[in-house]
Amino acid sequence: MKEERVFIPSKEIRLEGLLSIQEASAFKGGVLLCHPHPQYGGDMNHPVITVAAETAFEEGFTTLRFNFRGVGQSGGSYGEGVGEREDVKAATHYLSSRIRNAIAPLVLVGYSFGAWVGFPIAIEDEKFKGMIAVAPPLEIYDFSFLKGCKKKKLFLAGDRDFFCPPSRLEAWYESLEEPKSLATIPGADHFFLFHTRYLTQPLKGFLREF
Repeated sequence: MKEERVFIPSKEIRLEGLLSIQEASAFKGGVLLCHPHPQYGGDMNHPVITVAAETAFEEGFTTLRFNFRGVGQSGGSYGEGVGEREDVKAATHYLSSRIRNAIAPLVLVGYSFGAWVGFPIAIEDEKFKGMIAVAPPLEIYDFSFLKGCKKKKLFLAGDRDFFCPPSRLEAWYESLEEPKSLATIPGADHFFLFHTRYLTQPLKGFLREF
């Protein structure tokens, strides 16, 4: 998997990203990856994001992971989630422009904060056919915007995640529309230390539906 460092225009700033173009013979679509909270060390090089990008590429997807504003070499500063949603829109436009295939499905992968800021964009944008939330922090953020969403959805979380407690996740998951799937990683907490490899199989299974 070879990644090209790119810079993505997002209104008055530029966002740093890593793009991996899939070979035409294997191409299935595009995957956009949104990292965890920038004020708590989150960036596009987090092991969870890296594993998800590598898995998506193995399954035939062009991938784009990027740093939100104020992270790494991305311009600007933390935008309280509002600015970061603009970044997701900009990254989506950039990924679509590099794919140059109007009917290719896009899938959004959001880890923690990345799911909270990324999912509203994926819900509204018809190019996104699938959404993956890794450790959605239900104890911190309101995810009610997902109610009524009929796009394909995968939720991944550890059974020791204090920010996404299993009981709360299961109750919330039951309230959501199909199609949906849920995978719990035994022993993993919110940060997936020593557990990132267990994300691979659920991710592969979901991506193979496209």
